Order: sequence, then C-alpha cells, then structure tokens
Amino acid sequence: MKGNPKIGKRKRQKYRIRLIDNRYSDHILKEMKAINVDPEGIQIMLPKSDGLVLKISSLKSAAANILKQQMLSIGGDCAVSRDTLTDSAASGDVLIMGDRRHYSILVQKLKRQKYFNLPELADEIERFISRFNGGKRFRCRGKVFDLSDRTLVMGILNVTPDSFSDGGKYDSVDSAVEAALKMEEEGADIVDIGGESTRPGSEPVPFEEELKRVIPVIEGIRKHSDVVISVDTYKSAVAEEALNRGANIVNDVSGFHFDPRMPEVVKKYDAGVILMHIKGTPKDMQKDPVYRHIIDEICEYLTESVDMAEECGINRENIVIDPGIGFGKKFEDNYLLIRYLREFKSLGYPVLVGPSRKSFIGNLLNLPVGERLEGTISAVCCAIMNGVDIVRVHDVKEVKKAVEVADAIVGKNTKIGGTL
Repeated sequence: MKGNPKIGKRKRQKYRIRLIDNRYSDHILKEMKAINVDPEGIQIMLPKSDGLVLKISSLKSAAANILKQQMLSIGGDCAVSRDTLTDSAASGDVLIMGDRRHYSILVQKLKRQKYFNLPELADEIERFISRFNGGKRFRCRGKVFDLSDRTLVMGILNVTPDSFSDGGKYDSVDSAVEAALKMEEEGADIVDIGGESTRPGSEPVPFEEELKRVIPVIEGIRKHSDVVISVDTYKSAVAEEALNRGANIVNDVSGFHFDPRMPEVVKKYDAGVILMHIKGTPKDMQKDPVYRHIIDEICEYLTESVDMAEECGINRENIVIDPGIGFGKKFEDNYLLIRYLREFKSLGYPVLVGPSRKSFIGNLLNLPVGERLEGTISAVCCAIMNGVDIVRVHDVKEVKKAVEVADAIVGKNTKIGGTL
C-alpha cells in the first residue's frame, strides 16, 4: 500500500485557494492569527469578513503586498502576515475579503500586472469562483444524478468478517444480496459493497480474497436489480473486475494515492469515483494523527486526487470528494469536518460524508456501535445543512426519512413549495 509515484511529477496548480466559511467569527479569527496578522489589523478587518473570504497559501510577500493594496483600493481588504508587510518572510498565506464585485474588479487589475505571476493568480481566482457553485451532477456509467434535487443515500454493505460495525453479518452471498435489495427498497440510491475492512488497525487482504467476497454479490444483485452499485476498494484489479460485472462507482478510500493504475481503470469504464482523504493507511491511521492545519491539508490532498483524475481524462461530473470522517482523524477533528463542509464544497465537486455509527459519535455519547443511530442521524442532518450531497450509512430506512425532512428545510426537497 504505497503512495502514488506520480505525485510530484505531474503539473500542480501554482496557487492553492480555498473558501473560508465566514459564518463563524471565531473561525475567521483563528485563521487570521494562524497567518500572524497584526492584532490591531485583525480588529479592523474582522467586520469586513461578511462577504466572500478566500485563503491563498504560500503567496510571495511582494505579491501579497500588491494584493492588499489592490483590494484596499476597491473597498475590500486582504489580511497578510506582519512578516509579509515588513518583507522579513519570503512568502505567507493571505485572506482576501470582499463581495463578488470586488473580486471581479480585482481579477481585471491583476491581469494587467506584469510581475510575480499575478495574471496567473487572477486566472485561478476567477476559475475558483466560477466553480464554487459547481458539482450539481454526478455521472456513473450512463446514470446521472441531479444533486440539486435531493441528498443521495448510500447504503453500506460490508461482506467482510471484521468490519467495525457489521463484520460477519452477511456470511453468505444470498444474505448479502438480500440485504442490498432491502436497502434499495428502503430508499438507497447507491449500494456500497466492501470486501476489505478499513477499520482502524485493520490488515490488508489479498486482492484474490477481496474478489471472492465482492464479485458474487455484485453478480447476484444484478440478477434482480439495476440499483447503482459502488465497490469500496483501493485496488485497481478489484475495481476493474467489479466494473466488468456491473458496478457503477469506485469508492477509493485512498483518493488514488495507493494504486497508480486506479485512475485509468475508472476512465476506461467511465465510472463514477469517490475520492476520499486518509492520513496514513487503515492499519496506522489512528496512531496519533496530527495536522498543522486540518482543512488546508485535506483540501490539498483532495486537490491532488482530482488533479490525477482530470489529468487521466476522467470527466469532472464523474468525481465526488470525501473528507474521510474517521480515517486518520482525532475525535474532535470529525466534528470540525462536518462543521466546515462548505470549505470542501468550494473545491467545485459534490461531497460525500460517512459518519455512520463511527467512534466520534460513540465517544461523545458513551455508546456502543449498535446504539449510535440517533447520533448518526444528527450528523447526517448537520452535514445536509452544510451542503453535503451524499451520505453513506448503515441504517438506510431510518436515515432516509431524516434526509427527506432535512432536504425540505434546506430547500432541496421538491415536494415542498411556497415562498416567503
């Protein structure tokens, strides 16, 4: 399970840009302190953060100072490090604050600059903002989901002896197929079949064993149903055989970072793909995972994943991203990821989360795996309020009902009409 050797050789984006969720003033304050903004400047700029706040990482000091001057000249602002202002640092992170009019003017001003690659920065800001409301469709082998209509429910079907929640529950092909068909009847849009446990501390299994577990189940489902099937694997050999037998989606917990052949397999079959973030491997991911800045690092990882996908020719509409709840995250990290889901949405792709029955719920409520339904539903509803597109769960029937109500509240559910 090695990292993808292509990383570092392919063309990277010159600038790393992401949205900062400005609904939480303490979040903006922490971001400003993290980039070493002057305390007096923080008090002046905080009231200006009610528009669109973008973070640009590792910008050269000269470019950052020009950016600040340009934003001030048009009525916006730009938070930069004290070291950047004094030229005592070669580069640093910046926060740009303004409304869409400010950004439109800024882009045109930067395109006329001749130095520090500022025209390229203008292009990337323009591209980022244009993609901000993207990710409304998900394509997978001819099937197209309109994600503006409703939140999709993905049912979890682990055909493993050792998964953390349902390991060994489906110990025959017939019982697994029956469970999949029941999930479809209960409202699952996608059934996600996994043949290798990725619980914390789990050991990898040979791909031959993984194939023996998942392929008969896929074939059995296809005899009775055309429900969309996802295969939960990071191995290209397993993914290809699953797609050959009728699967529609590859759910790769490594986000293309473990198997360099996976992108070409997804492209070959025009499959949908879920690119997830993981820190380390399932075996070691929970051994004291530490982040310098968790949202930045996950966004960078997922950006690398989608770069690999698009460079291989995979259509943008075939891609979903997943911040990886519970995969190399501390207890409190998982709550932050759901709180700031909008920042992942700003990358321009649909977002999936899988909070179902996980330990961040059990630890907070002091409950065993089998008693975490209410906590799961709460996490799902909060994720929908923050813009999630797909939720991956064990309890399809119960969660589906909650999703329909949450969708109605956020305006997705087309059964609900009326205006203010």
